[in-house]
Amino acid sequence: MQDAANAAGTVVVLGASGLLGQALMHELARRGQKAVALSRRQGVDLAALPSVSALAEELDPHAPSLVVNAAAITDLAHCEERPQDAWLLHARLPGLLAHWSRCSGVPWVQVSTDHYFSGSANVLHDENAPVAPPNEYARSKFAGEALALTSPLALVLRTNIVGRRGWPALPSFAEWVLAALQGGKPFPGYTDAWASSLEAGQCAAALLDLAGAGHRGLLNVAASESVSKADFITALAQALCLDDGPMKRQHRPTPAGANGLARANALGLDVSRAQNLLGRPLPNTAAVAQALAAVFKEHHHVPA
Repeated sequence: MQDAANAAGTVVVLGASGLLGQALMHELARRGQKAVALSRRQGVDLAALPSVSALAEELDPHAPSLVVNAAAITDLAHCEERPQDAWLLHARLPGLLAHWSRCSGVPWVQVSTDHYFSGSANVLHDENAPVAPPNEYARSKFAGEALALTSPLALVLRTNIVGRRGWPALPSFAEWVLAALQGGKPFPGYTDAWASSLEAGQCAAALLDLAGAGHRGLLNVAASESVSKADFITALAQALCLDDGPMKRQHRPTPAGANGLARANALGLDVSRAQNLLGRPLPNTAAVAQALAAVFKEHHHVPA
């Protein structure tokens, strides 16, 4: 599905060098839509923009029909150690975007997170579920949601993204899992941490479809089911024809995680509303694992 009103316009992707940003640029190219990437790699420090006018100087020359804010600091420890960095990027930037959108009339998407929920059971949380952000990353992202939603043209997506980022010094969760499976040494697979992880390309496609159809407000966009990290690793191993024997199923070392940082663990998202709006089901865990396997094979991380 592709909205005719947006097809001829330019889509500006903020945070285009990240996991979802890269997937968005690829998906936009596949659809034949013009896209502009804005991130530190393009010389734009999004967290340092001091005002709406400074943001407008970056956006207005491109005359965008849609802006997607996929910029985030996903290193939770960094957010704890330097909370000002997290709040500038995760909260102030969406606030500036909301103001800019109200003035310009341009729709936009704020990519949020699912790091709001904890518990002892695997639960699917809908958009109205009460949240309890456990750390600076989650608190700053939740503030960003609230500021984004002051704009009537904002679509705010809660999600959990997995995929290939291609940053050797900072592997994504999926890249870490692949290396661990191939390394053959024992590593933990937690049975009491659950999520509805969606492959980045699948998320990009759903995001653009929802935005192109004019949907607004808060939506969950994730896999159609929630599974434990251990079960997700097993599914990915099966898709890659690898042995998951090195993984040792276990509970998290502490409720806060191995490094003592408070982390949410019951991240499951109910995507019923998004599926109804899309008119199609979102992928299940097996389909997410197969998509990941295809990406890793494409980049020669495993035999095709």
